[in-house]
Amino acid sequence: MIVNILNNLQKELAVFVISIAVTSVIIIFSQTWWQTSYDSMRDAKNDLNDARQRYYTALNQKRLLKEFEKKFGALQKSGIVGRENRLNWVDVIENLTVDFKIPYLKYRIEKRKPVTSTDLSQRYPGIDIFKSTMTLQLQLLHEGDLYTIINTLHKNARGLFDIQSCIINRNPALSESLLDSNTDKNFSANCRLNWYTMKKKNIKPINNRSS
Repeated sequence: MIVNILNNLQKELAVFVISIAVTSVIIIFSQTWWQTSYDSMRDAKNDLNDARQRYYTALNQKRLLKEFEKKFGALQKSGIVGRENRLNWVDVIENLTVDFKIPYLKYRIEKRKPVTSTDLSQRYPGIDIFKSTMTLQLQLLHEGDLYTIINTLHKNARGLFDIQSCIINRNPALSESLLDSNTDKNFSANCRLNWYTMKKKNIKPINNRSS
């Protein structure tokens, strides 16, 4: 009787131990599977975030590129980027001389020279900037004619310029009042304008030679 009870207990203990072992294996497997699934989900989420970030970065770069192309095209059209258009400057000057009845206007354009500036080189390292100085000698009826000439150049001439210097003097006359003057050359003016153009810097490739 006791032997049978012990045998039954031994069997039940064995089944219990086996059940515990199987349960432990299932729990360990479940935890491993859950951790693997969690890691996979986290990696997938990170990949999704990276892909989304690259997508938005690409969109932003495309937008910036379009804006740059638009601005670059406008600069090319205005004559700031590329070769200087001296023929256009001369045409505008000669036309305004006729249109505004300027009695005398003489111009001279010096050779184009590079602009050397540490600040510009640091701010725009990939661009070369050039300057051409234009000298204007004028005889004018009114002082306001000088403003008209500068303003017309600004509106119609292709390129970008600034005024380095401009001096206007009244010419000696027999009459004190301009209303009584018999000449259309009441004022003399001398101006120096700096015309600017720019282009992409030419970078020479480095030749790697093996010794």
